[in-house]
Amino acid sequence: MVPLDVVKIDLKKWLWIITIPTLLILLALGIFQAGEPAGFSAITGTVLLAFTLLPSMLMRVGFLKENSYLRWLVKYRKDLGIISGTWLLSHGLISALFFFKRDESILDQLLAPPLQPVWIMIPILALMLITSNKASERKLGRQWKNLHSLVWILPGLMFYHGNLAIANFEKEDFAPAAIILAVIAVVAIYEFFKTRSYKRVLLILIGFIFTMAFWSINAPA
Repeated sequence: MVPLDVVKIDLKKWLWIITIPTLLILLALGIFQAGEPAGFSAITGTVLLAFTLLPSMLMRVGFLKENSYLRWLVKYRKDLGIISGTWLLSHGLISALFFFKRDESILDQLLAPPLQPVWIMIPILALMLITSNKASERKLGRQWKNLHSLVWILPGLMFYHGNLAIANFEKEDFAPAAIILAVIAVVAIYEFFKTRSYKRVLLILIGFIFTMAFWSINAPA
């Protein structure tokens, strides 16, 4: 069993208590171009995405099915998803404040190869956040789940964006968050072979196709 002190934690409340001031500090660091707010927000958002997706997947394939910690996380899955989306969207704003050159066209900078996947990722994240409420769930009915399943398009695009962005903006070789995204994809593929549930893998494949399209467009001649 989960220790009593953990069971009593209102994870939703504490996630927001920690998230709001932290993001405000990171936004300030972005404005003043100090520290590493972009990297921190990217890793945190990706970790929260993993906590949103992995526990229910692990339980579906039979890993740690009776584990109380996983059940506790699954209980807060929607809240974790909302917080994760908030962090990832905020990461976009923080990165823009930190890295964008004030004397160059914003549109030209947004069309740079590392940021091209953002044109797909941001609408998906925004749509999911806007509809993450009971009223939208009732209004959309069965389509609500279809809309929120689009989250599975993101891992491939995030992997591509993260590695190109860190190479282009921070002159490093590898984005640490990419490891987490790879784990999410591998577990989803394993779930497909275990349960023959194809929807998540199909959406990951669509994300991979987008990634390959961006790569082919930007590959050196």
